[in-house]
Amino acid sequence: MRARTIMTGMVAAVTALSGAFAVPPAASAAPTTSLIEDTAQGTGTGQVQFSAGWSPCDGNCDAASDNSFLWTSTAGSTATVRFTGTQITLFGMKEPWANIATAKIDSTAATDADFYAAKATTETVDVYTSPVLAQGTHTLVLTITDRRNPASKGGSSITFDSALVTGDDTPPAPAHRSGLPWSDGGFFEHDAQLAKNFQDWRGRPVDNIVSFTSRENWGAQLNTWWANTVPDTFEPDTDDFILSVPLWTDNGDKGTDAQWRQLASSIADVDPDGYVRLGWEMNCCFSHATDAASWRTQFVRAVDLIRGAAPGLKIVFNPNEGTSNNGTVADASTLFVDDKVDVIAIDAYDWWEPYTTAGTDHFTKTYGWNWWYDFARSKGFPFALGEFSVISINKTANHAGGDNPAFFTLAYNWLSARNAADPGSIAFVSVFNDQANWQSNLYPTTTNPNAAARYKSIITTLAN
Repeated sequence: MRARTIMTGMVAAVTALSGAFAVPPAASAAPTTSLIEDTAQGTGTGQVQFSAGWSPCDGNCDAASDNSFLWTSTAGSTATVRFTGTQITLFGMKEPWANIATAKIDSTAATDADFYAAKATTETVDVYTSPVLAQGTHTLVLTITDRRNPASKGGSSITFDSALVTGDDTPPAPAHRSGLPWSDGGFFEHDAQLAKNFQDWRGRPVDNIVSFTSRENWGAQLNTWWANTVPDTFEPDTDDFILSVPLWTDNGDKGTDAQWRQLASSIADVDPDGYVRLGWEMNCCFSHATDAASWRTQFVRAVDLIRGAAPGLKIVFNPNEGTSNNGTVADASTLFVDDKVDVIAIDAYDWWEPYTTAGTDHFTKTYGWNWWYDFARSKGFPFALGEFSVISINKTANHAGGDNPAFFTLAYNWLSARNAADPGSIAFVSVFNDQANWQSNLYPTTTNPNAAARYKSIITTLAN
């Protein structure tokens, strides 16, 4: 990653968090700038992600300070920049044959960026500067159109050299309203009121809401009832909507291109930079992952259609912890596709066998927690827990732990150790608060009171 940071000031004050749901006031700003080069490619913050249609410079690369920029003549091609700061300026070539592009930041309206100049510039120049934004993490999408300045003649292209980000070095407020080092929330039986009651009970806001589409057929899947599962306290700028979406509906329908685009746009209406658990639990159950090649082909297709319609959405590759079953491919990692994923997560529950000792092999075995965390970090992606909790069914022959507070102690100790060693390596953590089926609920709870008390105590401690 090519990025240069220039410190131009120092922080003046630090304020403390007061009140369970409060956000600390901003201290006086100290400006900083950082440069995101075209070579810093990826889906993380401080990187740029290019769609298909872009090509490297040829013959005039010395116009850029690092001898590298990209260009495209393909209408609809995008460059997506994720950055943290208050303003962003894009640099590229201005040329007599250039087109007009649009620049869109987060959920705001797109504005035009005209790359035309009567004479080609000899070096890359400012082609777009955003308005001043609230300090935080933002997503900019630059899209080439088929429109041009009336004076533009000849070819039809735009270029991307770099992005200059302005921010401040004031110690940031907690990135998550819960005050935890990662986005911490869960599944609340698709009940927005239960999510509100849960955060009141635990004394900290929930940072994420996990939902599932109806997967019987595409007609059901396009029904956006799940958009109402987020409580009115949900804040798209800071919180995360996490939707679980199958690659094929239960009737084996892979969906049309238009259906995938419609679904992506509906998700972005709830949270423009939300997460999509695409084909989750692919080493189990209803995933249709019996042939790795066909599964990867459908995964790539779905990702490209989702990103094309809603570039800010993040794709989660999310198997179950442990070995494969139900006739799915033996090694779930063979389903992973480079450049089509933003987060690698697992679902992990307190069963088969229960997490009863600090030496449980759930963490150390092949396809266990350590294995998938290391796999994620080797690919350059953060790790997450898409679902996890205790279970009070299937306790026969000790296959589930029931009301087992040790599970949460082990899980959060593991998460905290990874985050301390590699800050930011944990993206989100989502407890599965379900009473109807798994009896994994913590609130309101009758089956797991000891685990619930331990969970609440851990959340309180970690958030302070």
